[in-house]
Amino acid sequence: MSRYSRRTIFNAVVTVLAVAMMIALAVLCKDTELSEKATRTVTFAFTNSLGRLSSALPFSLFEVLVAVAVVAALALVIKAIVMLAKRRFSAGLCSFTTLVATVLCVVSIYMLDTSFAYNREKPPLAICENGDLTKEEQLAAADNFMRDFMDVSYSLERDADGFPVCDYSVSELSELIAAEYAKLDDDYYCDFVPKAKGMASSALMSELYLIGITFTPIGEANVNEQAPVCDRIFTTAHEMAHSIGIMREEDANLVATYVLINSDNDLLRYAAMLEYSGRILDLVEVLDPVRYEQYRTDISASPVPDEYSGENKFWMSKGAFNKISEFFNDIYLKFNGQDLGTGSYNDGNFWEVTPSDPDDDGNITYEIVLSDIQLVFLTRYGTKN
Repeated sequence: MSRYSRRTIFNAVVTVLAVAMMIALAVLCKDTELSEKATRTVTFAFTNSLGRLSSALPFSLFEVLVAVAVVAALALVIKAIVMLAKRRFSAGLCSFTTLVATVLCVVSIYMLDTSFAYNREKPPLAICENGDLTKEEQLAAADNFMRDFMDVSYSLERDADGFPVCDYSVSELSELIAAEYAKLDDDYYCDFVPKAKGMASSALMSELYLIGITFTPIGEANVNEQAPVCDRIFTTAHEMAHSIGIMREEDANLVATYVLINSDNDLLRYAAMLEYSGRILDLVEVLDPVRYEQYRTDISASPVPDEYSGENKFWMSKGAFNKISEFFNDIYLKFNGQDLGTGSYNDGNFWEVTPSDPDDDGNITYEIVLSDIQLVFLTRYGTKN
């Protein structure tokens, strides 16, 4: 038996084992209790070991690994084609099976680190629940939110494009945000929060309409440095949530919002307010339309519309490969049990407003089930604190 044949058999065995592991993980992660235990052991072990290694490096380890993987994959494909053209079938098949086995091993390791985290319990946060606040208390919290939002929007120094001035690199931002994460003292959260990195391939990320990506086995969050400043700040917090085992997109948004909105740093807090101010306005529009119109008037007179316009202008000039990234991200999320796919990013999908039938005078009341992110804001700005 030739050495190529022996390698092909070895590759086949590795492939079978990797597929078996992937199937086993797909089945086991359906158990929430097991998923919670596995996340706190296996996933946290990855973060506490490889996450510390990646954090110590001054560059994006993920980008280096991707570059090496692409070069190696192309080399194996080219070699397989050349060997087959020369009728050296054993050598060609060996190159092909090496590629398949390697890809499946990487996928199985990735699933070991992440699959359980997609099916764990919801993050424990000190926020009120639906029914805890009356309509008047919700409106009072909304008033407090708007007051802080407007105050900070006017106080921040801005550049010529209307964006807040931010002298922090992504790594420096991640250090500030890691200090906020450190305030979450429940053992649901990993003790070590890896450092986020700015990406050398930010231009490509912009064309993919991607602001961040986290490769969890090495615990490294990567952020598009070209993105507008508040997008960049919020995404850094979101991706850092992924890096510590919070994988569902709505949960990563929730925890990122919680740590930012409770920060004493105006810029961090403002990034969360800008991201979700519309969710407070949605609520107020239902509860008190007159107050809602006043909020809109206040916002229109502030620096916020110019910032929104700048963000839209930036993203409208990008996105050459948006449909490709959207397609694969949607499939990936649904494969991991997020039925909404990329809709999981949209907090508007996580609240319900049910109108009653009109009474004798034609009045309609609404039964509202608030999203967790709305509850974060109402808790932070509520009068019961």
